[in-house]
Amino acid sequence: MSEILATDDYDDIEAYIAEHAPDARLLEEITAELDAAYHTVWLHGNTVFHAWAYPGEDTWHLDKEPAREALAWLREQLVCVFDRLADPDSYTGDPRGPRLVERDEAVMAEYHDVELAAWGIADDPVATDRLIVRRIAAARAEVARLSSLRAHHLRRAWQGDGDRGWQTRAAQSLGISPQAITKVLSSDDRRASARRRAARLRGWLSG
Repeated sequence: MSEILATDDYDDIEAYIAEHAPDARLLEEITAELDAAYHTVWLHGNTVFHAWAYPGEDTWHLDKEPAREALAWLREQLVCVFDRLADPDSYTGDPRGPRLVERDEAVMAEYHDVELAAWGIADDPVATDRLIVRRIAAARAEVARLSSLRAHHLRRAWQGDGDRGWQTRAAQSLGISPQAITKVLSSDDRRASARRRAARLRGWLSG
């Protein structure tokens, strides 16, 4: 990121944006989530402008950076939104109710726009969709790998020499049910069986 302007007058920031990025879109929801008293975020093509000030100080700073570089700090600042959207139960009992859900979804929609801009292919919907599908496949593969890692860890840490009841002991140590342990191990066994079936089929077809 690069700072392109520092001023004690916020109007100077808006004047700069109006002159140099007249088509920039104000990301209102992200700005509000970050705290509009100290932040303003715009998206212009594949560039993000971020105006910010330290609480209690008068100086405003304007940063300009590629959208791909802005994703990291935006996600860090929006981590609560990410966490809530990933766990719908987190909204249960929240006094803000549906309003919070709608706000979080609006924030995420703007983050998605920054993400698409970061890829640089927003004007090619087919290429964009294919990239998303590849990333979904990669994410699923990583989830499967980590699931196997967990099964491997459970066996190494608690199975020991094969004593009966090790799954119950593991469950007690982890504060989860024995059924949850069984599910982790069974899923890993199914993945291993699927790999072996695929390998045998490949060998049969090759023969």
